[in-house]
Amino acid sequence: MRDQMGSRDPNDRLDHVLRHELHWDAPPELTACLLALIPGAPKLAVALAPRPKPWYSMLVLVLTAVAIGLSLAVAWQVYSAVGTELGLAVMLDQLRNAPMIGLQRLYEALPASRQAVALLVAVSDQLHWLLLALVLWLALDGWQPRFRRVPVSP
Repeated sequence: MRDQMGSRDPNDRLDHVLRHELHWDAPPELTACLLALIPGAPKLAVALAPRPKPWYSMLVLVLTAVAIGLSLAVAWQVYSAVGTELGLAVMLDQLRNAPMIGLQRLYEALPASRQAVALLVAVSDQLHWLLLALVLWLALDGWQPRFRRVPVSP
C-alpha cells in the first residue's frame, strides 16, 4: 500500500494537497455560540484566547496612528506638489466661480430670469426648512419603520 504522497500521479498529489488545505476546524467560540442558539444543547467549555496586555494594545494603537499620520503627511506633500505643477488651484477657483459666471450670463441674456431664480431660491430655502421639520418630527415622535415581508409565490 502506497502512502498518500508516494504516488506518481500528479493528480493524486494535487488531490492530497487540496484535501489538506481545504480541511477547516470550526473555532470553539463559534461552536459554543451556535450551540447556545439551540435550546437544550449541551454547553461546551470554551477556552478563550488570552487578551493582550493593555500596554501592548496601546502601543499598537499609537504606532498605527503614527503610521497613518505619516502616510497622510507624505500623501499631502506629494499631492500638493503635483497639484501645483498641474495648476489645480487655478482650476478650483474657476470651478468655484463657474455658477456665478453662468448666472451672470443668464441674467444678461434673459433679464426676467432674475425673478425666476429668486423664486427658486426662496422655494428651495422653504423646502429645506420643511425637510428639517419633518425629520425632527419623525425623530421626536418615536417613529420606527415597520418593514413587512412580502410572501413570494412560487
